[in-house]
Amino acid sequence: MSRTSLIEHLQKLPDVFDLRLFCLTTGIAPESAKVMVSRWAQRGHIELAGPKTGIYFKRLGSNMEPGQQIAAAVWHLYPGAALCGASVLHRNGWTTQIPRSLHIAVQARPSLVQLHGVTLFARTQDWFAGVYKQKGFEPCLRGTSNSTPFSRLRILKPTWALEDMRHVHDGWMPDEDDLELPEDKKSLAELDRARIFFDHLHGISSVQGD
Repeated sequence: MSRTSLIEHLQKLPDVFDLRLFCLTTGIAPESAKVMVSRWAQRGHIELAGPKTGIYFKRLGSNMEPGQQIAAAVWHLYPGAALCGASVLHRNGWTTQIPRSLHIAVQARPSLVQLHGVTLFARTQDWFAGVYKQKGFEPCLRGTSNSTPFSRLRILKPTWALEDMRHVHDGWMPDEDDLELPEDKKSLAELDRARIFFDHLHGISSVQGD
C-alpha cells in the first residue's frame, strides 16, 4: 500500500476503532482488514489498546492525546466504568504523586479485559449503585459542549475515591503525609459521609464523629 493510500484510509477512521468499525469505514473485507491492521501495528501507524481488546489507537494523524484515547477505549469496553483511586486524587490536586496508570473501577466479573496503561479495580454492583445513590460521582458532562472521552466515564468525587482506597487497599495508596486534603466544612462532611457508606458496605461498625 502506498503512503497516500495509507493516509487516506487512516483519515477515514476515528482515533479509536475496532475491526468491525474499520471494515465499515473503509469498505475492506474482514480477512484483508485483519492483515492490514496487523501490518499497520507492526509499523507503528496504529497501536493495540490491550492484548485481547480488539481496539486500536491511531498513532499517525491522531487528533486525540494518548490519555484521551485510553479513556475512550475504557468506555468502549466498560460503559459503566468510573475513574477512581489515585487518578482522581491527582486530578483534583489532592496528591502530587502521579500514578503510573489510569485507575478505573469496573463492575466485577469472572474475567476482565486488560488495557495498556490502565489498572482495573473490580467493584460490586452494590458499590456502583450505592455510590450513585449517595451522589458520590461528579456531575456528568456527557452530551455537553465540554464533553470529552474522560467525561463519558463516571468520575468519583475525590472524597469518595479516598475513602474507597482506605477501605479496600487493593492498589497504590499515596502516603497520608503527601495528601493535601481540603479543610472546609463541606469537604470534611463529605469525607465523613463517604466513610460511613463504605464502613456499612464492608460491614464495619461506624459511628459518625469517631
